[in-house]
Amino acid sequence: MALTLMKLRLGLLNEELATRFNISAPHISKIFTTWIKILSKFLGTLVFNPSKEVVRENLPPSFRSKKYSSVRHIIDCTEVFLEKPQNLEVQTKTWSDYKHHHTAKFLISINPSGMINFISDCWGGRTSDKYITNRSGFYSLIEPYDVIMADRGFQIKEEVTLLHANLMVPPGRRGACQMSADEVQQTKQIANRRIYVEQAIRRMKYFRILKHEVPATLVQHLDDIIKTVAGICNLYPPLPKYK
Repeated sequence: MALTLMKLRLGLLNEELATRFNISAPHISKIFTTWIKILSKFLGTLVFNPSKEVVRENLPPSFRSKKYSSVRHIIDCTEVFLEKPQNLEVQTKTWSDYKHHHTAKFLISINPSGMINFISDCWGGRTSDKYITNRSGFYSLIEPYDVIMADRGFQIKEEVTLLHANLMVPPGRRGACQMSADEVQQTKQIANRRIYVEQAIRRMKYFRILKHEVPATLVQHLDDIIKTVAGICNLYPPLPKYK
């Protein structure tokens, strides 16, 4: 297990780990394959969706006003770099115009305390945020009157409304040359609260296996890797300040 955690946190190559543990590189690969599945199964249980009551009892001060007290999910999609695939079809699916690199993309949701309450499987970097959200299973978490806070790029208002919930995104310009003072203020308020999902993503990418290019040999384990890292991050202190 220590070997697997070292590979996750430090991003060490199998050859480096083989030298440190005095075993062969192929044996390192077998150990990692076994343990990442075990860790994903057990640490992945730390990524769960608490009840509304629990979320409300643990709201940080910035969410206790009437406007934000019903926020239960703050969502975003993020990408991790991949080694260039050999298969041309896979190359097409993983190419991200946004990152100008081959990537895998996944959806992350946190509650206002910064706890990760949902992680999707990985999709190719070409996949849109809306497509991933619609097919990730995230909607099964939503209950009536929940508020989901997201970036303006998440065009999922219709889907969320059908679940009798509300989508909170920064106001758009709606064709105007400039936003009003009220819209600027709303954008700032939402951004100040959405920052926690960005910080949660940053925590995950402190693990060097996700910070740098993921080797092609590890792509098959990427879902397990991400769920394991998310579970570990949920053992950290809350992101918002409570004083």
